[in-house]
Amino acid sequence: MPAIYQVECLKILVAGHTYMVAENQKKLAALAQLPGVALAAIVPHRWHEPLQNELRPQRTADARWQLYPTRVALAGNEMRYIYLSRDLHMQQLQPDVLLVENGAGAFAYTQFLICRRKYAPRARAVFFTWWNLPYRARAPLHKLEQWNLRQSQGAIAGNQAAAATLRARGFTGALEVLPQLGVDTTHFAPRKNAALRSECNWRAVVIGYAGRLVAEKGLRVLMRALEQVRGDFQLVLMGRGPLAAEISAWGAGLPSGQRVHIQATVPHADVPQWMNAMDLLVLPSLTTNFWIEQFGHVLIEGMACGLPVVASDSGAMAQVVGAAGTVVPEGNVPALAAALQQLVDDAPRREMLGAAGRARVLAQFTHAEVAQQTYAFLQQVVAAPM
Repeated sequence: MPAIYQVECLKILVAGHTYMVAENQKKLAALAQLPGVALAAIVPHRWHEPLQNELRPQRTADARWQLYPTRVALAGNEMRYIYLSRDLHMQQLQPDVLLVENGAGAFAYTQFLICRRKYAPRARAVFFTWWNLPYRARAPLHKLEQWNLRQSQGAIAGNQAAAATLRARGFTGALEVLPQLGVDTTHFAPRKNAALRSECNWRAVVIGYAGRLVAEKGLRVLMRALEQVRGDFQLVLMGRGPLAAEISAWGAGLPSGQRVHIQATVPHADVPQWMNAMDLLVLPSLTTNFWIEQFGHVLIEGMACGLPVVASDSGAMAQVVGAAGTVVPEGNVPALAAALQQLVDDAPRREMLGAAGRARVLAQFTHAEVAQQTYAFLQQVVAAPM
């Protein structure tokens, strides 16, 4: 954690579509409670991504921070959308620091940097990025990204590989590695859901998955691994995507006692209820030429619920899980099958790893801890010479 520099009052302006969602706003609430912080957040007035319904900004009751839903063009395109605002509320707010969570080459970040010059020239600019694969940006996007980097006083990378990528792109400013979000450990907490298990008639060990039903999440690897697992089990997948029909057809051919259940739509507020009906959580993601796991946020949600987790070593997931779960080589069917078999057969080990996972989340991945570390880094950036 960076040292906390003593800036008596810190006016922070956060921007990003992530904070349209009430659950994600809990990090902002934790940040706003820190000493001397005055916090405001700018979010798009609407958002739409593949496999999701259109999202409108949610408002947290009695929040100690201000939310500014602002019209955008190209809603849903994280790197290309722009706000339809003359000053991005900076003339009124006069922030000490901007924290724009869209990546180094995002058009919206360029927009904030331009507005800062005119309306809040003393504000320090910080961006957040998850991007953890080497890449080549074509002109003029390369020049725009390089300009953004030169105008930035700080950056937060969501994983170590993203930090290394930033340095390779020429960024020389202050840099910290932190997750974008933590988890609410009062909401995501161990509360065994026997009622849901009974309602769904899940009598065997329940192996859970949450996320998009797409190939890069390693679901074909998971299917092949489960064909090697002995004994009864339920595979419960929360999510939807193009592999849904293939998974259902595969599940229909499993032996008696092994069943597959796909729950296509689970509101995020209900995810802990479903996780607490599971016995373990698996995330067997695969690295592709264009994508790699950047964190695996569902892992810390499952760990907070006391679930033992099995993850592949794609991207940052091994660092997230640490010794509090099981990590297997990505794409390795026998290794994944063996890890799942061990947990299916060994209830005490499931309990031990579940407790270790929750302890890890409480120590490192709560909203309060992420907010505290973010605050310390922003204090450092503001205190440094311009």
